[in-house]
Amino acid sequence: MKCVSCLLFLLPLLAIAEAAGQQFHKAVYYGTGKKTSPNQVVSAEFTSSGHVDLAVADYPGNAISLLLGNGDGTFREPLRLSVPAPIGIAVGDMNGDGIADLVVIESGGTGNSLLVVFLGNGDGTFREAGTGQLGIYSANVTVADFNGDGKLDAAVANRGFDKPGSVMVFFGDGKGNLKDRTTYPLAGGPWGIAAGDLNGDHHPDLAVALDFNGSVAVLLNDGTGKFGKPGTYNAGGGEVVDVKIGDLRHDGRNDLAAVNASKNEIAILLNHGDGTFAPAKFYVSGFSWGTGTDGVVIADFNLDGKLDLAASNQNGNSVLLYGKGDGTFKAAIPIHDEIQFDGAFGLAAGDFNNDGAPDLAFAMYFKPEVAVMINTR
Repeated sequence: MKCVSCLLFLLPLLAIAEAAGQQFHKAVYYGTGKKTSPNQVVSAEFTSSGHVDLAVADYPGNAISLLLGNGDGTFREPLRLSVPAPIGIAVGDMNGDGIADLVVIESGGTGNSLLVVFLGNGDGTFREAGTGQLGIYSANVTVADFNGDGKLDAAVANRGFDKPGSVMVFFGDGKGNLKDRTTYPLAGGPWGIAAGDLNGDHHPDLAVALDFNGSVAVLLNDGTGKFGKPGTYNAGGGEVVDVKIGDLRHDGRNDLAAVNASKNEIAILLNHGDGTFAPAKFYVSGFSWGTGTDGVVIADFNLDGKLDLAASNQNGNSVLLYGKGDGTFKAAIPIHDEIQFDGAFGLAAGDFNNDGAPDLAFAMYFKPEVAVMINTR
């Protein structure tokens, strides 16, 4: 005897899963090496091929894996760059040669962390350049030209431990070296960090996810690379671990999307235009207890001219939230199979098959793999 109520309950879930499946093809998995646990992934062109590649930070495996793209959505066997405990990774042309470089946090966890620039050789290999001393439990790094000299700089979130955390800003010399470190004390456990113009003055500011007190701090740049007193905005309490910047309303003002890991939510903070933000609106990003949303990216996945969100979950389904173009989003839908994707810690978007639509790559922490999903659009 069939349970009619059970069928009625399952039909909406099946419809959601079917709709989500239309956006991306089934995942293809790429190994990163034995006994590895990828925790972050970034996308960029590391060769002169014109194809998008992937760099994967493997914190316990003491290496960065480089997966070079073939331009058709597939990737080659990984190249391994030996790096002690790479916990944070960002991409930028640090020496102005037109080749993407890597800026990596080598975490010591006890106050001896380093920020290291690896200059790209244009063939998917790298050479070590400048270094900078970091604080306790350094977590994430972002790059931008903070002082307007045409040379990329770097900003790092230091989570802290028995002492308050901080944000450290290093200025690049245009040759891959780091100099003139400035430290900005910041309580609350700084974790995720992003750079972008938040007050319309065309200078990159900083948004920092605060892991200990569930909020986002905004530090405005005066145009010379100096940052003012942070403004702090509630992002739901609990653990806020990631933040991304994007114009979610297409009004020329950059807004914030912050990941609340403990509540499995994405907090959306809309910009007033002067670097201050409206109270957050919250969107569910996990469907089960203990989902552990870990990261978010912003892109127009369905090519309707409205920015969407994709969020990675450590347990169960990662999700996609379609944007409405006004700073609000439709309800989250699962974007992959729960069993296959258990342990998605970080994610990156990029056009891996050169068709003009953003695809997704997930760092699978509990498996030595990167999962790649190609957009069907």
